[in-house]
Amino acid sequence: LNFGNLYLNTGDYEKAEASYKEALEIEPGLVGPYINLADLYRRMDRDEEGAQVLQSGLDKYPELSALNYSLGLLKVRQGKHEEAMVYLENAAKYDPNDAHYSYVYAIGLNSQQDPMKALEVLKAAVILHPYDRNILYSLCTISMENGMPAEALQYADKLVENYPEDSNYQQIHGILNN
Repeated sequence: LNFGNLYLNTGDYEKAEASYKEALEIEPGLVGPYINLADLYRRMDRDEEGAQVLQSGLDKYPELSALNYSLGLLKVRQGKHEEAMVYLENAAKYDPNDAHYSYVYAIGLNSQQDPMKALEVLKAAVILHPYDRNILYSLCTISMENGMPAEALQYADKLVENYPEDSNYQQIHGILNN
């Protein structure tokens, strides 16, 4: 894995690819080689091969959230949004302690015109991550966009309380207070 990263950083994609494949043979339970090899393929405009690599990892280890997340993002890049949502949901479900997975899944739901489900995911996430600014901000803005100003204000209050230096949060708070 480390040699693959070294070769990647020096631009030797052929040796990087060989090193990542060797790492997968030596230790198929490591997440890094799957993700790094898929990312290498992305750089080489070979996303289909990257999807195959990530899927092969998920075939062996379906509950690895990092693999689900990576494949979800790859599917988003390919414009396969419905497929992407399955993997992003799995990432959030299998690792609720990673706030970013829940946040990205909720943003995907909102962009797929399901703001109520997005709010549900974010409300569950904010219990585990009460100070995560992305989650709080998304709760605030999605609530505001969907005609729930009282809820939006609650989250704006938390943003201003926890991040008083952020003028964007101050501005949103001011709008909601009027």
